[in-house]
Amino acid sequence: MADLAQALAEGLRRELHLTPKPGLVDREGCGAHRDLSLPLMERSIDLVAAYLGEVAGSLGRGEPLAAQVALARRAEGRMLEQLGTNTHKGAIFLGGLVLVAEERRAGAGGDGGEVEAGLRRAIAAVAGELSPLRAAGSTHGEAARRAFHVGGILAEAARGLPAVFEAALPAFHTARRAGQDEEAAAFAMLAALMQVVEDTTALHRCGPAGLQTLRQDGARLASLVEAGSHLPFLRARSLEYRRLGLTMGGVADLLGLALGWLGHRGELTGGPPRRAPSP
Repeated sequence: MADLAQALAEGLRRELHLTPKPGLVDREGCGAHRDLSLPLMERSIDLVAAYLGEVAGSLGRGEPLAAQVALARRAEGRMLEQLGTNTHKGAIFLGGLVLVAEERRAGAGGDGGEVEAGLRRAIAAVAGELSPLRAAGSTHGEAARRAFHVGGILAEAARGLPAVFEAALPAFHTARRAGQDEEAAAFAMLAALMQVVEDTTALHRCGPAGLQTLRQDGARLASLVEAGSHLPFLRARSLEYRRLGLTMGGVADLLGLALGWLGHRGELTGGPPRRAPSP
């Protein structure tokens, strides 16, 4: 589990450094987040990496799911205390979920798609067990789920993360088979996720119109990635998302997870991005 934990953290760093990404922090700016920066997000990923290592250790000791949930809550508390914001709260949930699910799947055998099918079944099962263990509370995501009647990341997890395994990863593989490099293939995953994720961050910021903007821009981005002309479009949309205050935290979390899984499976040839220099 330690190798997967490290790969998931590296996936978050790859997502962070993928540039440009409308509304999100990247190497060119803070997107629609006035309170965030690249160095701060690097620190946040360090905290997530430490937490994922803790989860891997807990699983290795055979501790129950409640122990991993307690680790997640402590990780969220450290993040808020040290950074003043829950920058990667979604990544804490998703990373812990996948580690627990993979621990359960491990040893079942199979390769390629069979591994992913088994992992998805385990993810759905763990998500169901997590529901009664979740602490009561009010978050922007929960408020958006109630207000706009969407399932968000919780429903996504209960279905075994179809946005990752049925949208993002196939988009990556299609792009690579077409001769696109890894960066372009990562943008193809971004495009796929923008079209399918019920992003509660976008809904909280801009309502249904914000989610519709993601859908439309994702479809446009997919065609532009195929043509190799996506970067000017992304930079133009970055300016518009900043003006609107629109972002897509759910998309970012799932993109980081997809990149982490690809890294774990040995499908990414380049190393993780270098850290941003401290201010």
